[in-house]
Amino acid sequence: MKHDLSPHAVWREYLRGQDYKRAVGLYEQVRKNENFVQGKQWEGLHVSTLDPLIFNVLRRCVNLFVAMLVSDDVAVSAAPFGRGKQDDQLEHILEQAFDCAMERSNVKALNRLALRNACVDGDSCFYIHFDPDTETGQPAKGDIKVECIDNTNVYFGNTASDEVERQPFIIIAMRRDVDEVKLEALKNRRPSDDINAILPDGEDENMTPNENHRRVTVLLRMRKTENGIAFLKTTQHATVMAEKILPYTRYPVAYMSWDRVKNSCHGVSPVTEAIPNQIAINKLYSMYVQCIKQIAFPKIIYDVTRFPNGYSSEIGKAIGMRGNPNDAFLSAFKAPDISAQVMALLRQMMSDTMELMGASDASLGNVTPTNTSAIVAVQKATAAPLELVKLEFYRFIEDTARSFLDMMGAHYGVRQYVITDEDGQEQQVSFDFGTIRGGEMRLKVDVGEASYWSETVQTVTNDHLIETGLIADPLLYLQNVPDQHMKGKRGLMRALQKQKEENNGKEQTAPESYAG
Repeated sequence: MKHDLSPHAVWREYLRGQDYKRAVGLYEQVRKNENFVQGKQWEGLHVSTLDPLIFNVLRRCVNLFVAMLVSDDVAVSAAPFGRGKQDDQLEHILEQAFDCAMERSNVKALNRLALRNACVDGDSCFYIHFDPDTETGQPAKGDIKVECIDNTNVYFGNTASDEVERQPFIIIAMRRDVDEVKLEALKNRRPSDDINAILPDGEDENMTPNENHRRVTVLLRMRKTENGIAFLKTTQHATVMAEKILPYTRYPVAYMSWDRVKNSCHGVSPVTEAIPNQIAINKLYSMYVQCIKQIAFPKIIYDVTRFPNGYSSEIGKAIGMRGNPNDAFLSAFKAPDISAQVMALLRQMMSDTMELMGASDASLGNVTPTNTSAIVAVQKATAAPLELVKLEFYRFIEDTARSFLDMMGAHYGVRQYVITDEDGQEQQVSFDFGTIRGGEMRLKVDVGEASYWSETVQTVTNDHLIETGLIADPLLYLQNVPDQHMKGKRGLMRALQKQKEENNGKEQTAPESYAG
């Protein structure tokens, strides 16, 4: 199949993607959701009869959801199918490589942003790429980078599906400085006609507002080929980077939706359905406070025919009147109190809104700790609806890790790592990541409580084995203790190994001295 790779053809695909997002109301809904979570809940309304108040229920729920889902650490371990000595060594190397790559790419911090985007906007996306100029402390330079992309800037070729690997093509739109894009085109040896055609363009509804006139929309288009993933970078009128094929087996994109929609690539945010409730709460609270200000204090009523100059409440000031002062008509009037149903309704609306979104009083800490078991049970029941989102988040992290492994095989080359052998000795080994390119790896992703629990169980089991005498060698015990649970573990293993060698030497020389 022949593909039209001209800038105008790519731009038409981009415009079709925009038409679909407008058809499902994505741009307007994302803008509205962002405003409400940020507290801009009276945007565009001019109210003069009352003071607009904001009781932001949505922000509290969003912060709670994100905190509950990322409160635990994310660990990734990769292992081949075999379990021989070489396979164990490969597993340790891949574990170190994953830890270093995730630390440099700041994935753990980006996870919070990704979950926040999914909760507020409905979807979240990671774009993973390789930066060849990153210093790694190795002879080979370059490492993996991760960017969090808004769902308004990701365009799938098949808008009826959110499965990344089944897309005919994917386009990522970016707003970048014109001079920066021209410099990139020059490095890619583009002709002068293309460089001169890179011009500032106007703002669009899917881009950041109030940008200066020195920015241009750049489209990164990727598609699958027999030899890998083909990448093309264009603007509306110019090609910034000609199509280049990299030996990847999967798209370097991870995508998740908070709540999936059938036959659509975009999900639904829990904020969307709660916005009418938030508006009602703000209006009712504002009217309640306005009414309190009007009727809370008593009003003075007087007969204007007897006080033609008006009545003054100033202390010691004489008040002139007509007629007998003993017959002066003056009284204080207090309006009836506001019905208690108003405040009861407000509290019920706020409680029900948070409850339906999945944020109960127990999860928010608004309970008196009189029965610990009951509180724990309620908290677990509250977290149950988030289990589906948590499983989707785990799948999202696993897709990210698989893209990491794919890029390691394509770009890492030969790198040096320090591993510990069976005798507790550290040795530096070289590993060629090209050997894992295209190989079937079993990738196990331990996320959250499962990772912590497995490490805790491993430590407790080792303690039990050495207490019962099934493990007599302390060196073997230390080898099975997770590195995170013991600081200075390798130094202690070296000391024990040295002590073991000295004891063995004494045992060998003892019979000779006795024979002499």
